[in-house]
Amino acid sequence: FRTIMKNITKVLFAGALALPMLGSAQTNVSTSPENRNAIVEEWTGIHCGYCPTGHAAVSQAISNNPGDAFGINFHSGGYAAPSAGEPDYRTPEGDVHDGAFGPTGYPSSTLNRRTIGGAQLYHPAGSNDADKVPAVIAEGSEVNLHIGATLDISNGALNVDVEYYYTANAPSATNYLYVAVLQNNVHGPQVSYNLGNYNPGGWVGDPANGVYNHQHMFRMFLSPQWGDAVNSTSATSTGIMNYSVTLPADINGVPLDLGNIEIVAFMNDGVQTAGDVLTAEAVEPTLTGFSAADEVVSLGASADDMLLCDLSAQTISPETTIKNWGSNNMTSLTITYDVNGGTAQNMTWNGNLAPGASEIVTLDPITFTPQVGTNTLNVALSNPNGTGDDASDNNSSENFTVSAPTEAMTLDVTLNLVTDRYGSETTWEVKDSGGSTIASGGPYGPDLASNGTTTQPAVPITLSSNECYTFTIFDSYGDGIDSGYGNGSYEIVDGQANVLVSGGDFGSEESGLFKTGDLGVAELDVKDLTIYPNPASSVLNVTFTSDADEYTVSILDLQGRVLASEAGSNNVTFPVADLAAGSYLVTIATANGVHTESV
Repeated sequence: FRTIMKNITKVLFAGALALPMLGSAQTNVSTSPENRNAIVEEWTGIHCGYCPTGHAAVSQAISNNPGDAFGINFHSGGYAAPSAGEPDYRTPEGDVHDGAFGPTGYPSSTLNRRTIGGAQLYHPAGSNDADKVPAVIAEGSEVNLHIGATLDISNGALNVDVEYYYTANAPSATNYLYVAVLQNNVHGPQVSYNLGNYNPGGWVGDPANGVYNHQHMFRMFLSPQWGDAVNSTSATSTGIMNYSVTLPADINGVPLDLGNIEIVAFMNDGVQTAGDVLTAEAVEPTLTGFSAADEVVSLGASADDMLLCDLSAQTISPETTIKNWGSNNMTSLTITYDVNGGTAQNMTWNGNLAPGASEIVTLDPITFTPQVGTNTLNVALSNPNGTGDDASDNNSSENFTVSAPTEAMTLDVTLNLVTDRYGSETTWEVKDSGGSTIASGGPYGPDLASNGTTTQPAVPITLSSNECYTFTIFDSYGDGIDSGYGNGSYEIVDGQANVLVSGGDFGSEESGLFKTGDLGVAELDVKDLTIYPNPASSVLNVTFTSDADEYTVSILDLQGRVLASEAGSNNVTFPVADLAAGSYLVTIATANGVHTESV
């Protein structure tokens, strides 16, 4: 998987002999008794819909206890397996870690590898319970840790020194020091069964866009898989471990962003999964190797896809991500941006960005004329701290899509819905341009005992003229209605069998637009209309005259489903022998209206 050249230096002292020599060794580590720090090792995956609840709880524990609580996220297990085109956040070491602890569900976590309430593993959403992180950090620690780390951004050379000092005897004669490389702010996919409530702050922009901000992602161990043995664990024992490695450009194809690296170390009082972690520490390495004092790098730009009823000028507030790649703190920057090559707009950013740090900047609103299909946001960065820099990596372009509504040819439309095995997860709504709900449905049940589909009763929906509508379908589990549990689908069709919106393969929700024109303002002028025989047993004839150039004649059931249709003729014969006895509708539709008769 990778080759790591690792250099480990151990400097060990024991008992009273250690004290006179501490001055000649590194003494960054505290020699005074301190409280224990908490480390939450969490197992997660991008297809685990409940995992964002665990992420939120662990982030809250870290936020509540700065410098006293830390986290590691191992992407492992079946829920971490990527689908086609998705990034693979798994690692071989993470898979070994998962296999050894054996979580039976995801998310799962262990706190300082200790048994709490009879179990070593627990749902990380409980991390802030009184018997979890708060209890651990209230205890005294037998050992203190200090991490010093530097990272050369020009070549990826990482050097880490971990110092330890025992202020009391450890329970075990041998402890194990673990040192890991993590990466923060990894933007990528994540399933969530409830976008509104499961870690709402964990997303980049609108959660509906599906871009998640992964934190504390495990990338590799610098120590062996199960730690470096520390064989002197009595009070006043001390030592230094040094690790040197050249970080790869990517892991499993996922870029290793040197500006978002975190080093975490912890001391385990036990072998492998057993024992009790005595304490932990984490730092961001000091970055070196900058080629310039003032240098900015563009990490990308983004604008949300748009569903628009009106294609006139629109105003958006896009985003761009900037990185300070100079040795000075960056306090100012010029950002120039446009959409589709239109009139450019300038914005001055002011802040205080440390070397190697990055920030998502919301740009000032910009007005542009949208075009159906692909639109392009262009962003250029310049003048970091008021000086020129290497502009080769200052520009970003990002495409976003503008979708226009499909126009219905009739005011009566029909929703045809086929749910998968879990119909209880599916709901939907249709809203007009003012946000009022004109139709809704679901959930549907009961769920099926095995994978399959259920064709739900067709739903007739009556529209108004000159209106724009948004259809949104929701799946509470977050996997749509065509994801392996049955080939579910949906479509809304008008009275001429035109498909207005359709789909089935989505995540938590999906939306589509459709609109109406002047339909229904006046009754379609149809003359000499004859429908015979009525009732009919084998064929149904429809004849008429009309001034329209194009028209479509259709037979519909009372749910609005089109059973037969023919365009362009004013003398139509429909075979009806296979239709059940009952009432039906005959429609004659044009672009300007529709005439309906019951038969």
